[in-house]
Amino acid sequence: MILQKLTCVPVKILTRILLIISVLTGCHSTKQFIQPEQPFVFPCPASSVTKKLPLKPERLIPLVSIASVGDIMLGNHTIYYIEKYGVDYPFDSTRSILAGTYVTFGNLESPFTKTGRQFDKRFTFKTPPEYAISLVNAGFDVVTLANNHILDYGIEGLKNTINILDSIGLGYCGAGLTQEQAQRPAILERNGCRIAFLGYTMTFPEEFWAMDSTGGTNYPYKMSSSIQHIDSLADFTIVTFHWGAESRNYPKEYQKVFAHRAIDYGADLVLGHHPHVLQGLEIYKNRLIAYSLGNFSFSSYSRKATESIILKAYLSDNGLLFAKIIPISVNNIKVAFQPQILHGAAADTVISHLRKYSKPLNSTNIIDNNGYIWGERYIPADSLDNKQMNQGCPAETN
Repeated sequence: MILQKLTCVPVKILTRILLIISVLTGCHSTKQFIQPEQPFVFPCPASSVTKKLPLKPERLIPLVSIASVGDIMLGNHTIYYIEKYGVDYPFDSTRSILAGTYVTFGNLESPFTKTGRQFDKRFTFKTPPEYAISLVNAGFDVVTLANNHILDYGIEGLKNTINILDSIGLGYCGAGLTQEQAQRPAILERNGCRIAFLGYTMTFPEEFWAMDSTGGTNYPYKMSSSIQHIDSLADFTIVTFHWGAESRNYPKEYQKVFAHRAIDYGADLVLGHHPHVLQGLEIYKNRLIAYSLGNFSFSSYSRKATESIILKAYLSDNGLLFAKIIPISVNNIKVAFQPQILHGAAADTVISHLRKYSKPLNSTNIIDNNGYIWGERYIPADSLDNKQMNQGCPAETN
């Protein structure tokens, strides 16, 4: 059962989950599927290049689970550790969580390339192409390329990145060699559902943005029509934004405006990144917004970017069913470029910070003390009698 895939939780929380399971009817949609063109659907990565944990759909409740992380950059200082310990080193401590979800998403903040013309700016990144396989081995299914570093080595660097991602079967969105390609979603089929990812960037340099005559990253010029069209082709539409100010724990006003618009147009989940630190979470129309997921495996010794999360969201036709915050340490002075799961007081501190950042964005506290976020479709456990509350605690696997 899916409960075997959840963290051991208190009885009241477990009861809520059991009640949620009882009301689900399957991964179906009332949307009318229009197919003026056949979108490319990224398949599951080939077994020869993946260590994705086997999932048994018949043993799981019929919904979609999505694990999301923030910024990934495996170059720079991380190269020393990968050369010493192997290509999978950055994800060795989080693989069981990343590979145990139907879809795992991250922001790829560096091109996989050895060549290309370096762009003239303060920070430029690149990662050896042979490291790309570590993402598949860790359990990633899709990444966004819509950010302010994917073109650090020009169109050649972007082309090399796309070629390597294609070769290992990893889905991507948010950038392309033409504007049309940059605007394409990544569509994946999991658990009988189509899940679409659209990636947008709202960060400089402006020269990176794809135009009619050039490739590059996807600025949200046509966000309304894109989301509405993709929403008609998919059961779930996930929209990601690269936005906001670095080291800022609260979103700017335009972030809230665009997040709400994305949901109004049809997005079922909105994921943000770029600040390198956590920003608050918001529930809008029973859709979850994560304004910034912070860093994940990012090659920096920043003393500001030390805590982060893995966000596991469970979605149904009605939007957010529930989500779980898994606190992690990304303090590379301590974890040496291998994010570590936090427990006890350290985990509680991260959850407390997120509750603080999220409070101004919601009318009530949406994150409980255990790091759960509940959608609208559940019955409060406090209303149940003792017999209903007498449930066991599932085995912890993550």
